[in-house]
Amino acid sequence: MEDFYVKKLGFCITDSWEFQGSRMLFLSKDPKEHHQIVLATGRQMETPSQFNQISFEVSSLQDLHENFSAIQDIAPGEVVAMNHGGSWSVYFSDPESNPIEFFAYTQTYAPPIATIPMDMEQPFQTLMAETDALVHQFPESESWQEWRERFSKTMAD
Repeated sequence: MEDFYVKKLGFCITDSWEFQGSRMLFLSKDPKEHHQIVLATGRQMETPSQFNQISFEVSSLQDLHENFSAIQDIAPGEVVAMNHGGSWSVYFSDPESNPIEFFAYTQTYAPPIATIPMDMEQPFQTLMAETDALVHQFPESESWQEWRERFSKTMAD
């Protein structure tokens, strides 16, 4: 796991600690964050992971598209790309079968049902056109700014 997260995903070890018989590695890619992930020894190999996925936002849709083949190179198994209307996501698993998502937001919120498989081998502009067509199928779609303002009001209530 250390090799995968450090050498393949580019995390740096900020600290290592032995605690109650478990070795803990604190990992970060952000110099302002002491840790974004903590790996710990002790889980039995046959015990399934206890979380749904680890999600990493990338800088842009273009960046995700341009780096898709690099993601395929580091992933130990299958890589799946999905267009969620409001984001593009690439899913794969780490060596212990923990799900990982690299994603980038589009300009528009779309409900979760607005999800279709995505062929990242297509030109970027084709994927953008498919995304626009997908989003327009759902009347509840809105700009992320509108969604954030609406959600902020919901949280305040």
